[in-house]
Amino acid sequence: MAETDQINWDYAHPFILPCVPGIQDIDGLNHTNNAVYVQWCEMIGWAHSESLGLSLINYHQLNRGRAIRRGEYD
Repeated sequence: MAETDQINWDYAHPFILPCVPGIQDIDGLNHTNNAVYVQWCEMIGWAHSESLGLSLINYHQLNRGRAIRRGEYD
């Protein structure tokens, strides 16, 4: 069974890009630094957009952009 089969997702086929913190991501409390989660969201957001056929070049051509409007990390 795949890891994604073990989670009760809100959507049938979520976009998933596994991330594993490296030593550079660990803060003074020996936890993944909160800023790293925001960087991962940006990286995953671009990967998802590109998987849908919209690259950075397309956003420039369309004179559009994207941004994180809300984040919640548990």
